[in-house]
Amino acid sequence: MTLKFLTVSVLAISVTLTSCKESTETSKGETSEEVADTLNNTPAVAEKEQEVSYNLPSALQIAYVFKKSGAGFDATLPNNKANVSKYNTSHYKSAVNFGIYSADLSYCLFNKKYPESKDYLKACKETGSLLGLNQAFESGDLANRFDKNITNEDSVVKIVSNVQLKTDVMFEQNKQKHIAVIAFAGAWTESTYIASQVYLKEKNKKVLASLLEELLLATPIIKALKSHESSEPEITSLLSSIEKINSEFNAIAAVKTALEKDEEMDLTTMAVTDAEIKTISESVKALRTSMVD
Repeated sequence: MTLKFLTVSVLAISVTLTSCKESTETSKGETSEEVADTLNNTPAVAEKEQEVSYNLPSALQIAYVFKKSGAGFDATLPNNKANVSKYNTSHYKSAVNFGIYSADLSYCLFNKKYPESKDYLKACKETGSLLGLNQAFESGDLANRFDKNITNEDSVVKIVSNVQLKTDVMFEQNKQKHIAVIAFAGAWTESTYIASQVYLKEKNKKVLASLLEELLLATPIIKALKSHESSEPEITSLLSSIEKINSEFNAIAAVKTALEKDEEMDLTTMAVTDAEIKTISESVKALRTSMVD
């Protein structure tokens, strides 16, 4: 298991999802395998921004990595939906929590928590409106289609994927690539936070592999943030926090050895101590707390 299948840009996944017709959003839906293919096998495309190439997947993709571990659902971990009103203080705060709620939506969705998914879709809509994304959530009778298909995972995944496509396109059109990167950093932080907390509780090796796989994404996030560091004053602090997490990940003995030998990492068999994971989880939790407070 390596980073390779995860390095799918937002634009690449958007192009793929555009080709998925809304007629699939019916009771028939697609098979779970077909949805997995959509999320995992999209051709990788590098975005070039200020001569720096980076690849970022979608919130659904990183949530799907966690779903494969078979971890149980913990309702105490997602960000409180009532916090939405706190995030209108800056573009940074709105963007990072739009990403967090996107990850929470995906987490609920892949755990078949459909009423909760509906609530988090609403939270995404409300934080998205602070970023000028109303059109992405108001077009196509979204609420009714979501309600109609709410018990069909494959169909609602399609609907949410379509919304993510629209928001990505709007960020591009509004010249807000830096906001898209901040939002993704929020989604990644939330997914990593949930994975680390679940692992510390369950000590499930599959959850650990998913956590390590998500931690590999720190490198392209750092590249993306560096290319937009002057766009928002808070990015410097965000970048520093993620660099710290990345350094702690690279300091894991097995990871350090693989990097020094330039070897491909097999995350399913990698030996990692609880102390190493606890160090990382504390840093992730601190970053996440700064985002949601």
